[in-house]
Amino acid sequence: MDTSRNPETMTPAERDAEIASILARGVVRAARAARERLARDIDIDRESCDRGLELPRHGGLSVSARPGG
Repeated sequence: MDTSRNPETMTPAERDAEIASILARGVVRAARAARERLARDIDIDRESCDRGLELPRHGGLSVSARPGG
């Protein structure tokens, strides 16, 4: 579809097709953005897993007793 066309000179079917095209491009852009965000989140999780916990390998964990009641 020619982007320089005046909507007032388009037929109803041409306007409908133009609207559908605009909406479809928006859906594609939103899906790509969501995939990119997911890929970034996965990469961050992988980096976190590679580093592990920031505790010594053989250090014991201490837990204080909760007061009763």
